[in-house]
This record gives sequence, structure tokens and C-alpha cells, in this order.
Amino acid sequence: MKTFIVFLLIMITVGATESKNISIEGKSYVIVHESYDAYGDKGIEMKLYAKEQNRDTLPLFSFTLENQSGGCGERSTVDGSYEINGTTLTLYTHWDRSGRAYDTPKGDRIQHYTIAKDGTIHFVDGQIYLERYAKNYDKQSDMQFLFNPPKTLEEKKRLDTYKKQIETLFKAKFVNDSQKNILHDSVEKALTEKRKHRWQ
Repeated sequence: MKTFIVFLLIMITVGATESKNISIEGKSYVIVHESYDAYGDKGIEMKLYAKEQNRDTLPLFSFTLENQSGGCGERSTVDGSYEINGTTLTLYTHWDRSGRAYDTPKGDRIQHYTIAKDGTIHFVDGQIYLERYAKNYDKQSDMQFLFNPPKTLEEKKRLDTYKKQIETLFKAKFVNDSQKNILHDSVEKALTEKRKHRWQ
């Protein structure tokens, strides 16, 4: 049975945390949601620790649940959610921008990881569609061919280069135009579930 592990707080104190104990394959873990507000970024990060692990050490895994940077006139946001189903960890991320934040990303990603019996976490696969900046921000960039289909072999190579860069940086396979809406709908469904739990 799929287990949704969603527990959120409206955190107003820098460094405020919420934690929960879970068991995966008989091994005990602690999930921590930790807020931060530094260097112009404000948000919440999920961290996974082995139960016996000292919290002053690096977590086994971390993931951004929320992040905001910039002001009202130019804001960049990240909204994330996750599920743990047996030994599978699924991550959902949506990037967005508003106002004059032309040089910030917009798009969606889903990643799957497995949690081994020894507590190690292994990447399985992922899908992503991401525009690194606004469509008209840099008309000479390789990203332009997401909007204007390449007509020559050289233009196709440039589009492939852009996609490979995104795949390397964000650890997911770049989906084609016909799949991006399916990806977005899946991410939005997970984020809607998160928002419902927030107000319960």
C-alpha cells in the first residue's frame, strides 16, 4: 500500500524543524523538515537520517520542499513533494518564476530512488522538462530550439546539447514536447496532495 509521508508546518522561525520516525525494511529512520532563511533564499528542506545518526553530520539524503528567492517584482520558486512506497522514494519538483525573474528556471521533474537495507540510497531514473530562463531572455541560446524546432543538423545538435546539460545537472531524462504536459500533471497532482495535507 502506498504510504504518503507528508507532514508540513507553517514555519516562521529560522531553523525551525519538524521530525517523524519511520521504518523501511526493518531499519529505523528520521525524516526532518527544516526551515531556512539565508542569502536571499527562504524555504524548507527535507532531510533523511538513520535513526542512530548524529544530526550534526550530513544526512543520508536531502531534498528541497519549498524555496523562494527574489522580491515581488522578480520571484523564483521551487515547490517539492515526496512519497515513500516500500523502498522506493519518489521526488516531485516544480520550478516557476514571476515578474522580471527572466533568468530563472521553469519546469517539472520526477525522480525515483531506492533505499537499500544498509541505508544507502540509489538513483533509479527520472524525467524532466526545464526551461533554464524565459523564452525571450537569450534568443541566441541553445534553448531557443525548444520553441522553434531545429531545421538543420547543426540546430538539432545544439538542442541535444541543451538537453544533455539539463540531464547532467538535474539527474533526469529530458522528455519531449508531447510528454511535458503529462509530466507536469503528475507533478501538480503530487503538489496538490501536499497542499491538502498542509491545511488538515
